[in-house]
Amino acid sequence: MQFTFTGVSQIELSYEKGAPKSKLVATNIGLEVSENLDKKQYLDSEGRPTAEGCRALTYALIQGLVANIHNAHQKGWRDSAEHLRHVIQELERGFVQVADVQDDTMDQ
Repeated sequence: MQFTFTGVSQIELSYEKGAPKSKLVATNIGLEVSENLDKKQYLDSEGRPTAEGCRALTYALIQGLVANIHNAHQKGWRDSAEHLRHVIQELERGFVQVADVQDDTMDQ
């Protein structure tokens, strides 16, 4: 049996004219589960990931990131090692900041 999980990460940015870069306002996440699986195992009654869904979402996002790094390297846009160091820096930065976790607003 084959099945799919789609991990979705959506960022909302704010940019003010003349600023050197945009500012992250919000991040929304979602998980889409293939029709041949019992969605109740992966999504709660409000459509948010359960514990199993969280594992599937994490794996989907990680594998998507790995594929993106490989693709950028193959296209000559960015060295894999440098790209991975950038990802690690961004992860560290994301955990240093105080997170304000609220209900998911992303349509699924």
